[in-house]
Amino acid sequence: MPAQPRSVPETFAFACGDCGHGWEATFQVMFFTDPLDPAGLTTQEYVDEAGRAVRSPLAEAVCPKCGGRKVRVLEAGLAERARKAEHERGEHPPHHRHRPHLPHRAPERPD
Repeated sequence: MPAQPRSVPETFAFACGDCGHGWEATFQVMFFTDPLDPAGLTTQEYVDEAGRAVRSPLAEAVCPKCGGRKVRVLEAGLAERARKAEHERGEHPPHHRHRPHLPHRAPERPD
């Protein structure tokens, strides 16, 4: 009879490089050891919050808002702290105003 797999909850924070959306998700990381493997190697599987087995969220994350694949994995809690900081200071700091940057003209030389 195979041994029951060990399970460890792990929370990851994500940020989408396409749309800027941030979110967190908790996965159950299941560790399996093959009793017939003489080396005793352990494999792991991720199970999402809905109970579905998924590939590693560290390698295959997709933004739930825009479907983008430019997703970075952050320290858990970091996405929420960044969202809160943006909300507290507003979209742009009050001292910052956007102004057009025009190229400088070279002074004309007299002949």
